[in-house]
Amino acid sequence: MSSEISVRKLPLASGFIQEITLSNGRLSIVVHDFGARLHKLFAPDRHGKFENILLPKDDPTSYMIDKGYYGLICGPVAGRIAGAKYDNVRFTAKENGNLLHSGDFGWARQFWNYEILSDASTGDPLGVELTLLDEKSGFPGPIQVKVTYKLMENQLEVKMSAQSQQETLFNPAWHPYFNLSADRDTTLGHILTISANQVVETDDENIPTGRLLDVANTAYDLRAGKSIAEVQETLPAGLDDCFIFSPQDEKQLTLLDPNSGRKLSCQTDRQAVVIYTATNPEQDSTISGRKMSPNRGIAIECQEIPDIVHHPEWGSITLKAEEEKTCTTTYTFTVEDSPGSD
Repeated sequence: MSSEISVRKLPLASGFIQEITLSNGRLSIVVHDFGARLHKLFAPDRHGKFENILLPKDDPTSYMIDKGYYGLICGPVAGRIAGAKYDNVRFTAKENGNLLHSGDFGWARQFWNYEILSDASTGDPLGVELTLLDEKSGFPGPIQVKVTYKLMENQLEVKMSAQSQQETLFNPAWHPYFNLSADRDTTLGHILTISANQVVETDDENIPTGRLLDVANTAYDLRAGKSIAEVQETLPAGLDDCFIFSPQDEKQLTLLDPNSGRKLSCQTDRQAVVIYTATNPEQDSTISGRKMSPNRGIAIECQEIPDIVHHPEWGSITLKAEEEKTCTTTYTFTVEDSPGSD
């Protein structure tokens, strides 16, 4: 199948956002240069109907202040940093004295440059590569960062890499909200499976306490798969938790919508994944003509453990000067037959 690409400008009060649409016949993506946002992702259901399976904010003028981080790249460090500080580096605290998703000047709040990646032999567009020289986030740098969204048949590859002139931190995450029903229904019927044996214990401010808890015999045990509704029978506030992949096993996550048949399979080289069921979401954003509402999307954020800078026993997100780090997550989209079908 041949690939198609188009670019248009979304006007703002001052300037504009570049919107790039790429399709390979199996999947389609819509990417923005502000925040390196993957705005929409179109995939077929079991009847072959292509629909958007991400929650997209409607109004371009609201993109600059996006409290929900819809489809954005959160970095240099995703999640929370306790006390908005590490070593001798201090940030402007916003959330209960902590730093969330690198604050007001992180990668999600900056314009990126972009170029189209093409097949060397055919010239067909394969993906969108976005680059940023980060001198604004407050993290030591400057940090040269690159994010690539690449379509490969029924797969979306998200690759992030960075180099810095000074030693700094690198723990970014793509922050999509998936609704495999194409927003026809809530995600309560979605079935989530994660090959994770442990979950990170957090305090009332969602800061890790330092304890890693076994998921066995708890509502966090998603190794065999559970619907979001089943999870919320025990956890009525839903999930906003970090699951740690077992290093001995293949790191896998699946999300299935039985009604549409759409299935997402995720493979990553990251240490963990934060799952946010948006059961009590921010409700300022307008999504597809309606205000954001509970359980409308599931945020899947592959990353290293949040606040790991204060827990070196879990590993390191240090990016040494002139070193390059790269992380890759691949999303495969398939369909399953309806229950009982031959």
